[in-house]
Amino acid sequence: MTLDRDITTLARRIRRESGNAIPYQQARLAASRELGGLPVHTMAPEERVPLRVQYTGEIEAAARSAITSDTRGLGLDHCSDDQCAFRSLLALALFNGNVYTGPTAKWNYSVVASYDPVMSPRRDQLVMVAERAPENVATRLLATKGADSRGIPGLRHEVTYTCHGHRSVCLRHLPTGAVLTITGDPAGCRRGNGRSHVPRHPYLTLDNDLTAQERRALAAVPPISGEATTLLAGLVSRYNLVDRRRRWATSLDWDPLERPGVERRKEPEVVQHGAVRRLWGAGDSWDFRWTGYPEARDLALALTHREVGIKGATFTRRGDAYRVVLGTTSLDLCNGKG
Repeated sequence: MTLDRDITTLARRIRRESGNAIPYQQARLAASRELGGLPVHTMAPEERVPLRVQYTGEIEAAARSAITSDTRGLGLDHCSDDQCAFRSLLALALFNGNVYTGPTAKWNYSVVASYDPVMSPRRDQLVMVAERAPENVATRLLATKGADSRGIPGLRHEVTYTCHGHRSVCLRHLPTGAVLTITGDPAGCRRGNGRSHVPRHPYLTLDNDLTAQERRALAAVPPISGEATTLLAGLVSRYNLVDRRRRWATSLDWDPLERPGVERRKEPEVVQHGAVRRLWGAGDSWDFRWTGYPEARDLALALTHREVGIKGATFTRRGDAYRVVLGTTSLDLCNGKG
């Protein structure tokens, strides 16, 4: 059934349940809003905030920090060029793990999935809400001094502070200047006290330039085209979404919708072998192949969704595989080791 027919059917039901007290056009507007038939860009910021919350799991204070009058859509992709470039690089860490042995294997970000973080992407920073243990997450991600250091090359400790009783660790990526904040504060507040520029562990700070090892690691990353940068960054922004109509979910660690069929297919291989993830490519052509969560269909839907997807992105299906296309760039999605 088409969206227009769905809206018409729901509008008639709304009128019927109101005893025809609600005019048809008003009922149709309500039905369009409920079914995602209203263009998000036509909504006022105060309407977009609760809509974003339904997908991201943020609290309203966090979503409100990300949406202003000039924000495009729900703000998941509305960010500076530096932020977009950093997020695309971050994708190569978040979506590679276990038996993968490529250049980003030691960046150590695939472990983030086990903390089930809520992503709160904003124009000038990416906020990762890990209520359970933000400093533990940072410990796994930051580079330390030494030849066998792990972490994303160029990521540095900038400041640690406390807000609303929760610790926050602010990191800055030297090559792009982008900011990543890992916090236990659901609001992702940037104010706070007890600020310290000296990390608890021997992490590299803003006083440390890129090391020779980091330069080699960054040089090993293949070129990423402009549209591919948008797609890869979009994976990060949609790292842990749940469809407000409960039709899909993108968590890498479990199925938030607790669909028996999905868990029956996914859980055994994750428990026995651990999830395997491989995201790689070059230029306009990229491929993401993995075991475990999420469903390939779910990820394709999230990237192209009417309300929360990347503007202009579409997908096609071939068997169990999906191809997301943005302009001349393609991202192939396949759940399986092959």
